[in-house]
Amino acid sequence: MATQAPNLRTATDILNTFEPTVAPAGPILVATDTSPASDAAFPMARVLAAALNVPVEVVTAMQPTTMPMYAFDTVPYPMLAEPYLVEGRQSMIDRQMARTVPSATPWPVRVRVGEPLHEIVDHARGIDARVLVVGRGRHSTIGRTLGGESVLRLLQLGDTPVLAVEPGFEALPKQVVMATDFSAFSLYAAQVASSMIAPGATVRLVHVGPVLSDADATLREYAAGYTKAAEKGFALLTEHLAPYGFTLETVTLQGNPSDRLIEYCDAINADLVVTATHGYGFLRRMVLGSVTTELVRSAPCSVLCVPGRARTIAAARANATAKQQTRSYSLEVLDAELNAFTTRNAGRSCSMEMDRHDFGAQSLGHGMPLVGATYDRHDRSISLMFGASSLLGEHLSHRMQGCESVHTIANAEGRDQVMRIVHEGGQTLLLLD
Repeated sequence: MATQAPNLRTATDILNTFEPTVAPAGPILVATDTSPASDAAFPMARVLAAALNVPVEVVTAMQPTTMPMYAFDTVPYPMLAEPYLVEGRQSMIDRQMARTVPSATPWPVRVRVGEPLHEIVDHARGIDARVLVVGRGRHSTIGRTLGGESVLRLLQLGDTPVLAVEPGFEALPKQVVMATDFSAFSLYAAQVASSMIAPGATVRLVHVGPVLSDADATLREYAAGYTKAAEKGFALLTEHLAPYGFTLETVTLQGNPSDRLIEYCDAINADLVVTATHGYGFLRRMVLGSVTTELVRSAPCSVLCVPGRARTIAAARANATAKQQTRSYSLEVLDAELNAFTTRNAGRSCSMEMDRHDFGAQSLGHGMPLVGATYDRHDRSISLMFGASSLLGEHLSHRMQGCESVHTIANAEGRDQVMRIVHEGGQTLLLLD
């Protein structure tokens, strides 16, 4: 029996149903721990500030000192840093700026006390930083510098794009690789990156797909469908990027995504590689979370990582056009409304993200077929169920207690696109493909 061509409508459908969100509009934020590995962030921030005509801030964070509380099983008790320690850190950064950007007007420095990565992410969110610039620090001691694994942790904790800069890179990039899986997340990453690229730069849109051989008759139809979908995805991305005046090229590679991308960046001597932190493009082949990890660790150039969150698309869909339909549901009729929502959307592929006040955003899954949504008025809980069906095969349930409000966004034709559930501790977003 011939293999059916894959259903590849998800990526192009998403690209056609929303406009990209506006990228963060705040200042450029440099994060430093004062080590030499952080030096590269300062000259690059100066270049970006001049190109974008925006201010720069510097943030650093100090781990609070602790003292043992012996009466309580020697649990360490955090203490605020002494003023002289804060002043000492400020002086070290002043010297670092004088060394790395001697002609620049001194930038404001924010010295925060707390767990360093959490403090940096919190400050970036508070000022709506358009990009967080850090030194790459690949070969430095992890834990002391903001390079390496710390970059990945910043991406897990926050939504601010992170630019990890190679030492000596002090100009807008002219040779750029944009990794894409044709999802809305990678489109958003391309949009964010476009303002940080040199005018007239060569931008290569690179997709890494599975190895498909035309010699195998059982794969021929499958490969043809995949190729056609990739062409559509490239065409849409090119259309969105054309106004920037770049020289655009499209490249399709096959094999392991991170390996092929790293090899390609090395072969063309790329200045910058751009990636979303995760995606859910067609065939779920290119999982950008794992690709981002390997690029941060091993790419031969600077890396711009743009967190892709469900609320990025939700906000975009809410603001895309006045024809969007936004509804809020009364808790008194929520059980009936969720039953109607289930009837309209059962079987649709979904992405789900939970955003809690205590630990931030966490993706709960992509490409999950919706089974249904129910409401229990006794504890104001909503349950979302995913899988082949509620009666057959494996399925996943997610329950949210203390529901406060429910809102949906539908397109001009009335087709549901987003459900937002506000509950105890935060909110959950259900994004329907």
